[in-house]
Amino acid sequence: MQFSISTIAAAVAFLPLIEAHLFMNMPGAYFATDNMPPLKPDGSDFPCAVPSFGAPNGTPQTLNPGQASDIKLFGTAVHSGGSCQISITYDSPPTKASIWKVMKSFEGGCPVNVQGNLPEVPGGPTTNALTPLPYTVTNGLPAGPATVAWTWFNKTGIREMYMRCMKVTIGGTGTSKDVFNKLPDMFVANAGNGCATAEGAVMFPDPGAVKAGPGGDAKPIGNCKGGSGGPATPPPTNNQPPKQVPVAPVAPVAPLAPPPVGGAGGACTNGKVTCDGKRWQSCVNGAMVDRGLLAPGTGCSAVLGKRSIRFSEDHMAKRAL
Repeated sequence: MQFSISTIAAAVAFLPLIEAHLFMNMPGAYFATDNMPPLKPDGSDFPCAVPSFGAPNGTPQTLNPGQASDIKLFGTAVHSGGSCQISITYDSPPTKASIWKVMKSFEGGCPVNVQGNLPEVPGGPTTNALTPLPYTVTNGLPAGPATVAWTWFNKTGIREMYMRCMKVTIGGTGTSKDVFNKLPDMFVANAGNGCATAEGAVMFPDPGAVKAGPGGDAKPIGNCKGGSGGPATPPPTNNQPPKQVPVAPVAPVAPLAPPPVGGAGGACTNGKVTCDGKRWQSCVNGAMVDRGLLAPGTGCSAVLGKRSIRFSEDHMAKRAL
């Protein structure tokens, strides 16, 4: 069975609309209690943005290698789309050290290809079903308990990483992990791992052979190696060193306010965020980096490791009409 939309809507009805993030409505999905936020900037709730892995929603699916499947998402806060991936780990439940491998990448237009957010719908955003994201379970995967994740990097708005996860069983009789190990690492950024994204649809360092979408237009920033493991770095597989992916240098951007002194040469403190109400910046590897424009109708104020988003007066006035 799937988690009922009415149950989810009732659970989040007391939350402000700005917190109506996208959520996965799938058998075996893990849910948070605060309407599925993005991962925290320090990566403390990586993976899956849930406080703990209790009982998942309903009975987990059995997915067979080569089987066509999809990811079902609900919500209206789509932030002009972006880039996303569908990945798998054989840790159930997953941990910070889990190895995640990508089955499919979407560069641009994910989960939808629109400008801004979707319009409000009767019944609220939790009733708004998006077009399911199709993928095929990779042939050759071994059988056993696993976790499948949908990760998303929004095109506009605050630079974040969203991660929704579901418990599954991979069917069949396979035992070899050779195919799994050869899949690309899941990309991780904006989660306390030294890698960040810029405004636009992120270009994955290694999207893999199975990909879709119109293409990305924004290279990642910082120490971005492909991304498996998030804040805790797992050991390399097959005794091979981690793949080094060249990243175009990004010129430091002057902060909007003097950053705190810290690190070599008085550089800014990693995680520091500044905002002038229209654009925002954050500190990555000791330098302030421009994150681009805020989503239409929002403003911001921020402190280290926290954020605050508010609707503009014009936006609120329109809602009052």
